[in-house]
Amino acid sequence: MKFAILLFVFFFAFDAVAQLKAKMADDLYGRMEYAQCVEMYDELSAKFLKDKSKEETNWEYVRRAAFCHYQLFEMAEACLYFSQLKTSNKLSEKDRELYIQALRYTEKYSESEALLLESQNLYTSNSYFKKNYEEISNFKQLFQDSAFYTVKDGGINTGKGEFAPNFSETGIVYASKSVNTKSIHPTYGWDDSYYINILESTYINDSTLNDGKLLKNNYLSKAHDGPVSYSSDNKTMIITKNTIKKIKGKDVIVLSLYFSELVNGEWSELKAFKYNNENHNVGHAVFAENDKAIYFVSDQPGGFGQTDLYVTRFVSGDWSEPVNLGPSINSTQKELFPFVTENKLYFASNGHFGLGGLDVFEINLTNGTKANNLGYPINTSHDDFGFIHDTTGLKGYFSSNRFDNIDRIYKFKKRPIIIELTGIVYAVYKDKEGISNHPLIVFNETKGTSDTLFTNEFGQFTMRLNRNEAYRVSTSKEDFVLVSEALLNTQDINKDSTLFCELPLKPTTIQIRLRVVEAGNRKVIAYAKTTVTDYVLNTESILYTDEEGIVVVKVDRNKTYWAHASKKGFLDDNVAFNSANEYDKIIDLELKLPPIVKGDKFKLENIFYDLNKSSLRSESRLALDKLADFIIKNELKIELSSHTDARGSDAYNLKLSQARAQSCVDYLLTKGVKKTQIIAKGYGETQLLNKCKNNVTCPEELHQENRRTEVKIL
Repeated sequence: MKFAILLFVFFFAFDAVAQLKAKMADDLYGRMEYAQCVEMYDELSAKFLKDKSKEETNWEYVRRAAFCHYQLFEMAEACLYFSQLKTSNKLSEKDRELYIQALRYTEKYSESEALLLESQNLYTSNSYFKKNYEEISNFKQLFQDSAFYTVKDGGINTGKGEFAPNFSETGIVYASKSVNTKSIHPTYGWDDSYYINILESTYINDSTLNDGKLLKNNYLSKAHDGPVSYSSDNKTMIITKNTIKKIKGKDVIVLSLYFSELVNGEWSELKAFKYNNENHNVGHAVFAENDKAIYFVSDQPGGFGQTDLYVTRFVSGDWSEPVNLGPSINSTQKELFPFVTENKLYFASNGHFGLGGLDVFEINLTNGTKANNLGYPINTSHDDFGFIHDTTGLKGYFSSNRFDNIDRIYKFKKRPIIIELTGIVYAVYKDKEGISNHPLIVFNETKGTSDTLFTNEFGQFTMRLNRNEAYRVSTSKEDFVLVSEALLNTQDINKDSTLFCELPLKPTTIQIRLRVVEAGNRKVIAYAKTTVTDYVLNTESILYTDEEGIVVVKVDRNKTYWAHASKKGFLDDNVAFNSANEYDKIIDLELKLPPIVKGDKFKLENIFYDLNKSSLRSESRLALDKLADFIIKNELKIELSSHTDARGSDAYNLKLSQARAQSCVDYLLTKGVKKTQIIAKGYGETQLLNKCKNNVTCPEELHQENRRTEVKIL
């Protein structure tokens, strides 16, 4: 009996100790002093998992143990506790989010993917699960730019925690846990480290910083201080500070923003940001847009996640109501540490798809619709954040706790992304014909500048382009028309790329190669006179054949022409042709000139009259001019006859044809032909060439064959 009583007292005392330890742990947990309570929850969880008699109550020990280890970046231990919760079906929606992140942090990507799929199916309205699962296929792309970066230790790390760099006038300022300020700063219960202070390192040379120096006065307080950002002239700073308030008897730490001005070498008294609030955090601010905007982080109500990014702008002498940057940037988790340069926003997030922990993302503030992960090696499975770069975008700093969960500042260099433009200028023939040594202009539409290039012997050209700019490539050439300019845009190109464009020039002219030969034996006729006539423009080109009987003339495309050749001692020859050929460079024509023989007869082309009239139309005169030249040059006597078709009375047709023949003769007389050299003769319908006689139905083309003007050598 006595033993039983002692045993009862022992277990009662043991249980009382356990309850006391649980209360102490809960108090420390409530104050976010995770380093102080994590071992207590480890012990409470171990006891509970061994004896689950109070199952519903004590699963919270396991959950808090997992959360403490998570907050202390002891992700392997956190995963073990989350695994216990999952095995016992005690994993809440929030637990799953943390478990997925812890698995990624420890590079257990396949397990993370499986849990993500399961969680998405269970919680279909959870945007974190949905968004991240949709991007799993993009995982390999996060490593595609690794060759562009060189990452090295920043050279200012102490091994106690340095992070959130920002540029100062002579170097960088950053947050650090390395300074023990003793009575001012005891250790911080969250992770048992020193409080955060602001240090500055200045450049020794272009790439080396000296050891950090503690910044005091307005930079230093009894709580955490930093990060800090400066205006473009370095005369205004905005600093994040922790303020400790009492709420229901408990210390509550809230992040707030403060301004200070540099006056006569001294920083003025701190002035609170008008949107600070004792009920939520406001911090991590940076100046942007020529100091007319401030981007910052807050967990104020109405956001999308745990912390969101906001912007306020200086309007009419005051800072405007902050605007949430929206769901393209903010997720259901944390967005932190913004940095803005020109039109790009960089920030850290554990809500967008990444490698694990916080990853650095960028988005174009002008037209960006999606935040892009900067990928490895800027990002790793650990926390990577506080990214900044210089005006070139090729050098900068960021912070990361890769390797051992201690924040360090790293410097990076990025090889420029090479965007090459290659192209060809060519004439549009059957085979593309590159145009050598030809100028073209590349207009930079973004900057309003232009460059002139020249093609090589094959019509090809190359040029280096800049990122995030729009270009227009154009050229011109006599006797050609450019089919289309090339429009190019290098927006958001994130890897070495070659862009190709074509500048096709469509010819507006074509060459006509006339070969004049003797009819019958096809012997070449040298120095024959040739003309190519454009009847629409009433113009003609006159050239003489060479020793090979050839002449080449350039004409416009898509027109109808009349080619004519003459030589003393020969009858003229002519042919109508169309230059609508789209792809050839040259059209070959052959004109055959018969020797002049008494009694020969030939049809005179291109003689036109108005209906039932005998007066010549103007376009007939070019043909008659050539006939006059032919008669005079060869000292000929001819009969010029006119013929009609069978329609109409015989007498009318005879009279009409005689009048038409006389009109031609009268015109020839004005061109120097003697009356003794020419006879006008109208035959009416007496010499039809086909069956289309009176009372015979014929198509129009056969009647046209009978309507003609002929020349007979007398």
